[in-house]
Amino acid sequence: MLLVVSLCVGVLSRPLAHFGYSLLPVSAFLLTLGSFLTAGLAPSGLKMRISLIGVVLAWVGIVLPLAAAALLSFVPLDPSLRAGVLLSLLAPPVGSAAAIAAMLGLQPRIALLVSIALTLLAPISIPCFATVLGLGVAFDMQALALRLFGIIGMAALVAVASLRWRERLTPVLPDQRAATGVAVIGLIIVGLATSQGITTQWHSNPARFEEMLAAAIAINFGLCGLATLVFSRLGLQLAGTIGLVSGNRNVTLAWAAASFGLPPLAEGYVAACVIPVLALPLIVRLCVTLPPLVNRFAPQALRSFASWKP
Repeated sequence: MLLVVSLCVGVLSRPLAHFGYSLLPVSAFLLTLGSFLTAGLAPSGLKMRISLIGVVLAWVGIVLPLAAAALLSFVPLDPSLRAGVLLSLLAPPVGSAAAIAAMLGLQPRIALLVSIALTLLAPISIPCFATVLGLGVAFDMQALALRLFGIIGMAALVAVASLRWRERLTPVLPDQRAATGVAVIGLIIVGLATSQGITTQWHSNPARFEEMLAAAIAINFGLCGLATLVFSRLGLQLAGTIGLVSGNRNVTLAWAAASFGLPPLAEGYVAACVIPVLALPLIVRLCVTLPPLVNRFAPQALRSFASWKP
């Protein structure tokens, strides 16, 4: 709920949106730190073979972007919008993947492994794929690599120190849920920051932004469902984790990789992609909690309605 609220607050308050935008590097650190802490405090869970990990990395990092590029070659899209769509799929999974996996009852350690591995490859993979696919977006690979390694390295050091001296930090880090809260703070900052681009796109062309938002939501949940189905033989928990990292991408990282110099249309699509990432935990929680509530209160409501006499 807080994630959706942060997006709405940023839309309503331009100063807060600017403030969140200035804190995007901090949010990247918090998202990564939260994932490390969440995975470190998570139960050991399922084990994956090295070969299977390689298959998942290839699926998320190579198969899906190339398949999307092949499909989009048959769709008459504006080149800037095509660049935005493909750039969102070239991005690694969100830095908070492990934290979101924990929220959804999936496998946070596996989500963290896939997310960190593809994030470390991003300084090479994103520019190379962008060149091969002809996106026309310039990247500063050296600056991006230094930024990513700095964020991940610092987050790893802080996480290791926090887990090493966890007894002293029990008041602020009592359990896995508290660790997830660190990533939630990062997501709140992302919600505030991207609301600026959302507001701009909405005011410039509401109908077009609605179409981009619908496409972003469909692609996000569509890829989640597709990956879960493809890997369903591995069990729902593991397949759902693979689905999570397939659909929920760190689009702000790809945006930053382009030095925030994307065309307006591509930037608008990237901003729209953040909305389903922020809303996913809320949507899943509602889907999980609403059916029991309906089963509990619906019979009472029906009996009351049947006994009512005008």
